[in-house]
Amino acid sequence: MILLDGLDKQGDPQGSKAVAESSSTVPVARAHTPTPSLPDYEASQAQLKPTIHSFPEIQKKRTRRRRCRKCALYALVVYFVLTIAIGVPIIVVKLKRRAYAKANPYDSWTNSDPIPPKTVTLGDAPLRLSSARSCNSWSLADSPDGSLLRSELSYRVPVNGSLFLNTNITYSGNGTYLNHFSGQLLVGVNDDASASDATVHVTMHHTTSQLRQATNVCLMGTGQGGGLYLFTPMNLTLTDALIFNITLLLPQNSSSTRNIPELLCHLPHFQQTYLQLDPYVTFDSVILGGARSGVSIEVRFVCDRAHVLVLICEQSIQASTAVVKASSAEIRGKFTVDSSLSLETVSAPINADIHLVKHSNSQTPTFLHLTTGNDALNASVTMYVPPDIHMHGPHFVTHAETFNAPLSVALLHDDDSIPAMVNLRAINNIGNTRVTVDSRYQGTFDVSTMFAQADVLTNNVSPASSYVVSSAVGNDTGSDDDSDDDDDDDENHMEDTKIRMFLPSATTNFTTSNSSSSAAPAAVSNVSRCLEYDLISSSEIRGWVGIPPRPPPSSPAELGAYGVMGHLDIVSSLSGAQLELLT
Repeated sequence: MILLDGLDKQGDPQGSKAVAESSSTVPVARAHTPTPSLPDYEASQAQLKPTIHSFPEIQKKRTRRRRCRKCALYALVVYFVLTIAIGVPIIVVKLKRRAYAKANPYDSWTNSDPIPPKTVTLGDAPLRLSSARSCNSWSLADSPDGSLLRSELSYRVPVNGSLFLNTNITYSGNGTYLNHFSGQLLVGVNDDASASDATVHVTMHHTTSQLRQATNVCLMGTGQGGGLYLFTPMNLTLTDALIFNITLLLPQNSSSTRNIPELLCHLPHFQQTYLQLDPYVTFDSVILGGARSGVSIEVRFVCDRAHVLVLICEQSIQASTAVVKASSAEIRGKFTVDSSLSLETVSAPINADIHLVKHSNSQTPTFLHLTTGNDALNASVTMYVPPDIHMHGPHFVTHAETFNAPLSVALLHDDDSIPAMVNLRAINNIGNTRVTVDSRYQGTFDVSTMFAQADVLTNNVSPASSYVVSSAVGNDTGSDDDSDDDDDDDENHMEDTKIRMFLPSATTNFTTSNSSSSAAPAAVSNVSRCLEYDLISSSEIRGWVGIPPRPPPSSPAELGAYGVMGHLDIVSSLSGAQLELLT
């Protein structure tokens, strides 16, 4: 209630009446607000009602919602399909391998099996220039030779210790540094029988005299021996170039073979050629190769231990231990070893004819290691085991591996050999794997693939007949000679039932006993070999081949990681795997 000034607080009736009249007659002014009033109900409904102008926008919103729902549905479908297509096979394979590990009736390869090292180190640590005995003793310097200059020198190196040819040239990631260098190395025997030291002759072609002065060609001496070392400058310009031609002539004895303890040639970006050295010179140890370095050599080893990584083979070297490594280059040639042979390259093929030899007094396996990648691997292996050998375990242990290319290995026996006990493992990824064994092989086999087909084929090389067992088909095709498994159409899992067939009869000259040691040969005529299947599944075939009766599995305590008989382990991923049995 508003009290006007001058009115009595007790409430005069006349005054109250006057106030009431004045308040009813005088209009009240409202404060102005800039906010418009809210529309009424009918106006708001009219605004929400779609019009011709708002219909395209509404249609776009509906289309976006419908498209989002479709995308979500498609994503769920793709996720479900991928889970079924990838996850389920992986689970099945893992479960199968777990079951196989429990039910495998024979020992297979393990990671602890002794195989030759996959990588080797070429050469010692770089030597220092201050330790050189002599440097740059040029007999000819800066002689014009076309667009380049030529300089020459010669050194005499004692051979009573290690003999080496080395350099500080290194391989960079892009290879541009090596493009400034190239060279040729020729190793042979000195025709002068009176020479007692090795002779090294170096011819160097260079672009400028300053480049020759910055390059040091030195005769080095160490506690173990001596040799030649090339010290090349690191700060080369785009126009600088160095071309070396090195000739190493080894001394010989007039009446006997000359033995040199060690030969080491580590020369990156060189083409190395080794002439006929055997029987004039032999070595205890040979280390050859280098990055992007080609090697032309034929190696014949009759030694106690030989590790060989060789490129192209033309001539002959004899050594106790040999390592020849040349990256990104083909390995081709013939090799004869009795202890260990290793052929290794990268992104290049391997084509090798290999002879593995055992001696009567040998008690350790002969190792064969073949590895490449992204190119084919083809090897023909001929094995020889003398009749009077007595040793436990396998005679030969072989490992072959490649990826993204076919792999083919053939295991054959020499005509004078008794049946060899061989353990072989062939591994391939994204490439077909094929292993062939002759009629003298006796032992177990395991052909397995992942997401592909495994096959076991028999091939009678004299008559035209063959027999095929396929993990994808599961029944027999081709010849059905003496086979007992023509009626097995349920092939996916036959773990509880063994399938046996007899291969065509052939005259066998040698056989082995069922003991862990190799037996002496015994003449056998017209003996039929037996092929027995332990498992035929969708991606794996497992069994045994040999002359009955089948030897029982040995206990791990008896032979360690190896079994009582030979074993072939053929593994491939995303491509087929085949085992061919020659009869």
